[in-house]
Order: sequence, then C-alpha cells, then structure tokens
Amino acid sequence: MMSIEELCRRQSCLSDVQIHILQNSEKLLQFASDVSHREVVVFVPGQQAATLVMAAWRIPLLRQEHEDMRFQQQVGTVFPAIEVPIAIQVFRKGLPIQGEKEVEYGRTEPLRCYPFVDNGGKTIAVVAFLGEVEVTRDILTETAFMALRVPITLDMSKLYGRLSVQDGIILINCNGVVIYADEMAESLMAIQSHGGQLVGSNIYSMQSNLTGAKQALATRKGFVEDVQIGPIVLTRRVIPLSQGGKVHRVIVILTEKTELRRKEEELMIKTSVIKEIHHRVKNNLQTVASLLRMQMRRTQSAEAKAVLNESLNRILSISLVHEILSHHNEEMIDISDVAQRLLTLLSQSMSGVDCHVRPVFKGEPLLMPSDAATSMALVMNELITNAIVHGFEGLREGQIRLTVCKKERQGRISVEDNGIGIEESQKKQEERQHLGLTIVKTLVEKDLHGTITFTKMSSGGTTALIQFPYTERG
Repeated sequence: MMSIEELCRRQSCLSDVQIHILQNSEKLLQFASDVSHREVVVFVPGQQAATLVMAAWRIPLLRQEHEDMRFQQQVGTVFPAIEVPIAIQVFRKGLPIQGEKEVEYGRTEPLRCYPFVDNGGKTIAVVAFLGEVEVTRDILTETAFMALRVPITLDMSKLYGRLSVQDGIILINCNGVVIYADEMAESLMAIQSHGGQLVGSNIYSMQSNLTGAKQALATRKGFVEDVQIGPIVLTRRVIPLSQGGKVHRVIVILTEKTELRRKEEELMIKTSVIKEIHHRVKNNLQTVASLLRMQMRRTQSAEAKAVLNESLNRILSISLVHEILSHHNEEMIDISDVAQRLLTLLSQSMSGVDCHVRPVFKGEPLLMPSDAATSMALVMNELITNAIVHGFEGLREGQIRLTVCKKERQGRISVEDNGIGIEESQKKQEERQHLGLTIVKTLVEKDLHGTITFTKMSSGGTTALIQFPYTERG
C-alpha cells in the first residue's frame, strides 16, 4: 500500500513541508478509526483545480477483512468536487462540517469532516469520519481527530496501538472531569472498587486508581503501565491530548489482561524448561563424545580410529545445535552461526602436521527450525570433514570456504575447497566405502527437501552446493 507521502508527492499540490506535517499523522490513523468506531478517510487537494485525492482510508477493528481490501483499492482515486461536496466545503471554509454520504444506492451514513491545517493555519487535508455510531459515542469522533494532531515520537508508539473489544475507553477533560466512559470501562473500574457512575465524577475526588490521568494532566506526558488489583491485571494507556502547551483532554484505555499475563507466565516457565532440556542434552552428548575420545586412545586400529572420529564429529555437530538452543528463547536457529562454529571447530581439530587447512566463512542470517538446523549441521559436518580428510590428501595446505546465503525463496549453502578435485576424491572414498555422502544425500533430500550438487572447479578443488526451500519468518 502506498504511503501518504508517496501519494501526495505524485498526485497532490501540497508542498514538501505540508506533506511532512500530514505524514506525521499517518501512524495515528488506525488508532483514530478504532477509537471513533468509524472509517477514517483522508482527502488532499489534487493537482487539478476543484479535485480531491483520497490519500488514506482506515477501517475500525471490527470491520470485515474484505471491506478493508475493497476500500484500499480506492486509495489514490481522484474525485471531482461534485462527488465530495462536504469535503470541498471544509477546504474552502476551514471549519468542521457534518453531513451524510451515500455508501450504497439508497443508503446513507453520517459523515463528519474536519480541516487538517499546517503551521500557518491553512487547510492541507480533510479528515472524514464515516459511519453510524451511538449518540453517546459521538464525542469519540472529536477525540479521535484531536489525537491526530498530536506529534508522535518513537517512545509513544505503544500508546497508539490497535484497540480491541476488550478495551475500555475513558475521556477526561482538562479539569479532571470524566466526560465519557463506555460499558467496558465501567466494568473494569468496578473491579477497582469504584461505585456509582463514572461520567460526571472528578478524578481528584475519586478514590479509584485513576492517578495516571492526574499525572498526565500535570506533566503532559503519556505512559503505559500494568496495574495489579488482587488477582486481576489491568493495562492502562494514558494519552494526553495537548494544544498550545495545555492538555485539553486525556484518553485512558483500560485492558483486562489477567488471562494473557497468566499465559505469558506459563510460556516463560515452559521456555525455561525447554532451554534446560537442551542444555542437558548438550551435556549428555558431550559425555558420549568424551567416551568416544577415550575409546579412540585405547584403539590401535587406524580404521577403527577413523570411524570413531567420524562418529565423534557427528555427535559434536548435534551438540552444537542444542547448545545454541539452550541460550535462545525461540526454536529457530541462525544456521550461519552453526556453520561458522562448525567450520572453526573441524578445521582446528582435523588439521594435521602434514596439511594446514585455512577456514574462510561468509554468511548472512538464515533462520531455520531446530530439527532442520540439526539435519543441516550434520550435512555441513560431513562435507567439511570430507573436504579435509579426502580433498587435501598429499597436499601441504588448503583452504575451505563455507558460504551461507539466501536468494529469492531458496537457501543456499556451499562448501568449497581447493584440493585434489572431486574425481580423485570420489575414487578414494569408494575404496574406503565411505558412508558420509550417503548420509548427506539422505538428509538433504528427505529432511530439507532440497538438492545437492558437486562441481569440479577449473582451478582445482570441489564445490558442494546445497539448495533448499526457504521462507522468511517474522
């Protein structure tokens, strides 16, 4: 969806300064729609005389998704004056105007339009609120427009999040008098032992916990906080609406989050347990690795030592994945982290006096589920081990380059060496009846649903390229 800034630069006659002023309110449009329970439409003057351009349209939370898509398609439409007469009048007079708009043939809905002005008082846009609401909720429309005029900063973004059916709204004027409270707010205030009707009461004489509004009136600063009332947890958003350095109105949004807080605590406990399990699995695998090392020292057969060493490295690869999981809250692993650690570990442990192997790593973040990451760790272990053991036979030194990247919807991992080449390496592996490439092919095709190809490089050496489906995750 095109932003207000992009649309205004392409289709409106507004100056850069005016566009900047208008775009500051873009992040508040959804909040204004949710508070007012109405659709919010923004019109800006078109490049041709007597035309308006629809620069934005927001739908309240409870509206259906297909409506949202239908309206978004109209953003950017140029309307002649005859089709938006009320909005044109607001531009010309610079005053709010109420009226009606035909939304379907023979059916109209109330429309209230407000002038959005620049620093010089000139109307640069019209903000229209469309939709039928109860008379008691009409004050929310005016409040929503006032909120659009408040400059938003990064630390204020939590204040203006989307509203839900669980939110109660209270409005307080500059004298501390409650001028509006919906049914949900009344219910949530009753939890705080507030008796009687909220509307008309003064926060300075109330015993209930509305001190947040007092603080906002005094400091002109909004905040978000959690309030514990016995077993009940309330989240309170307090938003002062200032004009000319004075608070004219305060919005208090109450949300009952007891069940959500309980689930968050349960999730934290489960996360801690899972991390502890990964930690213990890692320790157990390292214990098994230590037993294999002891067995290798006692074994005289060179062939047995080679087999035990391969098993040892496979166990350490799996252990590495569990070690990373034991320090993360998510069951997603950056495979680049695993790849770099594996390359360093194997090149240091397997390089001998006859051949020095220099590792080179290049990678970008690539998140994978833990089970897929385990399979990939085993694959990389086999490929790196294969390159070191078989690719550099008879050489004094060599280089292994491991690259991790993503292209479009594919993950790509390549292991490249400058050794003797794939043909000679394959002959030696066949002589040894090596199991590694069988493991690699099975894991890549069955677990990762990908492919692996081996290419002999013209300059000498081999490149193993793994390609597998990859989807970005939020």
